[in-house]
Amino acid sequence: MIKQMKYFQAVARLNSFTKAAEECFISQSAISQQIQALEKELGVKLMRRERRKFTLNAAGEYFYRKSLIIVNDFERLRAETMRLADGAKKEISVGYLRHYRGDELMSVLPKFQKERPEVEISLVSGTHEELYAGLRSGAVDIALSDLRRAPSAEYVNFYLTRG
Repeated sequence: MIKQMKYFQAVARLNSFTKAAEECFISQSAISQQIQALEKELGVKLMRRERRKFTLNAAGEYFYRKSLIIVNDFERLRAETMRLADGAKKEISVGYLRHYRGDELMSVLPKFQKERPEVEISLVSGTHEELYAGLRSGAVDIALSDLRRAPSAEYVNFYLTRG
């Protein structure tokens, strides 16, 4: 299903079965069949088809947004699994706002490293936009932020404290 999600994402992003097929290195009929198989497995139509044009319906829009998260998480899961299979040390990259002046983060790191010595932590500071870009690219695993920007539905959001 992951491969079908990637095909669907390409079709939705490029707004073209032909361009998506070229990008995915498969035929246009194959990508069309894969999208139909995905819809059959889900039990819902994701697109309104009219002659040679299509638009995503509400279910398709929702599935597209959520599938971006799932595919990204799967790719990171796969990469991390492969890295661990090779005996590599576990690493977590934590992003925080460049102008953060609290001591909460620095006070919990020594305790965490004592409890989980096999995990190497790297810290990355940046603006809201840089942290979100880091999450999208995989350069940052976790981003700590304030609520000056509304939480994005692209990510899993946890509230650590309320003030």
